[in-house]
Amino acid sequence: GIFDTLAARVSAPEQDFTREELTLDELSTILWAATGQNGEESWTVPVIMGRDPNVSVYVMLKDGGYLYNWEKNALMEVNADRKILRRAVNQDFAKTAPCLLIFVDRGIINMNELAALATGAMSQNAALAAQALGLDARFMTTFNRTAIEETLNLGPVMNIMGVLAVGRQ
Repeated sequence: GIFDTLAARVSAPEQDFTREELTLDELSTILWAATGQNGEESWTVPVIMGRDPNVSVYVMLKDGGYLYNWEKNALMEVNADRKILRRAVNQDFAKTAPCLLIFVDRGIINMNELAALATGAMSQNAALAAQALGLDARFMTTFNRTAIEETLNLGPVMNIMGVLAVGRQ
């Protein structure tokens, strides 16, 4: 159950990930845990007045970058560059991750504190889902901001809150 997952939850060590990519079911489950609606006005993370959490989740995979559309439970391609994973992060171990989740504050005025709260909840839910699926995850606050902004075509008011590397070690 949830308490077993919490007890087992640790950040992935700073060592290389295997080359094995996440399955679509694994990725879908992790993304739903991060941003899913589990009722008409109920979410897997804290929100205000039933609105979405003002934080977008971008996904970087070996075949490019995507924006996760929580309403359609779909990945929308942003960039088909196959080298974005390696440029997005600075740590050698993170460059081997088959999946990076990028949490981005959309820059809505007066929502910065809520974006930080949402990012914490979203990234922890994603890490717990990864743990429950037998995957490894590590949240990082150091990354190549410029490369991510350019690769994902982020607007000037958008702010990258953090990166979650996910895979198998």
